[in-house]
Amino acid sequence: MRRRRALALLLALPGGCAPTASQQAAAFTPTGASTAARARQSRRFDTTDMAMMLQAAIGALQDIGFVIGETDAPQGVLVGTKLAGALLRCQVVLRPGTDGRSIIVRATFQRILPRPGATPAVGEELDDPKLYQGFFEKLSQSAFLTANDI
Repeated sequence: MRRRRALALLLALPGGCAPTASQQAAAFTPTGASTAARARQSRRFDTTDMAMMLQAAIGALQDIGFVIGETDAPQGVLVGTKLAGALLRCQVVLRPGTDGRSIIVRATFQRILPRPGATPAVGEELDDPKLYQGFFEKLSQSAFLTANDI
């Protein structure tokens, strides 16, 4: 009987490690750094042709030396890798713009860091503005060439 009361009491106590409402809200509030990173990683293209933009993104990644490893066309996602001193990974996500007349393309580049033993590798996000600028320049060229069948 005493064990049941103790168990009931423990179950009734609120968790001491639960985040407060303000901590939860802060976790989802963008910071200046995260907003700047998202701006570097994203571009809007004035087209609604998702298939054409996906093909252009594949071409742009291949132009800068990436090998396409995964694609999910219905979801607008593709992933490529490249060996350049270290293993680099790029994920590109396409989604319709809120205006209904554009596509937002977001690219994220990571350096994959191996870990000893059986521990999974970890990705370190690359934040070099030139890397993103170069990708989006190639993507713009590739979109133009793909759209005009050149």
